[in-house]
Amino acid sequence: MGRAPQPLPQYTPPGPVDQMPNMAAPQFQCLALAKVHSADVFPYQANEVATSRTEVGHLGADVSLVPPVGTCQYLVIWDFGVDWRHLKNIAKRDPLLAAQLIRFETDKSLQFQIVGYSDSTGGERNNIFLRTGRARNVFHLFGPSARSRVFSVKPASPHEYLKDNTTAMNRAANRAVVVEIFAGGGTI
Repeated sequence: MGRAPQPLPQYTPPGPVDQMPNMAAPQFQCLALAKVHSADVFPYQANEVATSRTEVGHLGADVSLVPPVGTCQYLVIWDFGVDWRHLKNIAKRDPLLAAQLIRFETDKSLQFQIVGYSDSTGGERNNIFLRTGRARNVFHLFGPSARSRVFSVKPASPHEYLKDNTTAMNRAANRAVVVEIFAGGGTI
């Protein structure tokens, strides 16, 4: 006679915690990047998954820098493939990303929070896994000096998105990582 099946433990994403042990969060607050909160789920269109996994993807550019808002700025890396945590080669070779990584490494006054996002399709457990993995993979692009000034690597909150999920383009924009850049918070 076999044992009765045991319920699976509640999923807790491994890895980065909200607060990194090497640094405290800045004492000032940035104006929040515009976000959408929704529990609506929209299915993928025909060929959407396959297109998302190509180097070109759905969006014209994979890296964008939001103009500064006070002492804060946002670097957005988007158009990750569906169910992918890794960056596409085209994103890794993007000149804007390369320039920002050099800036992050050399400007010791900057601190960072890295937040991973996903689209709404799929279970929330998988979406947390994807958000966390995407944020971690961007963290690993940072050089050692910049990494020491990252105070948080985390998934976005459940049902929090950069755009609504109604179109393939918006879902591609939601499969993203946002590097929140805090000026004047590090050591000089």
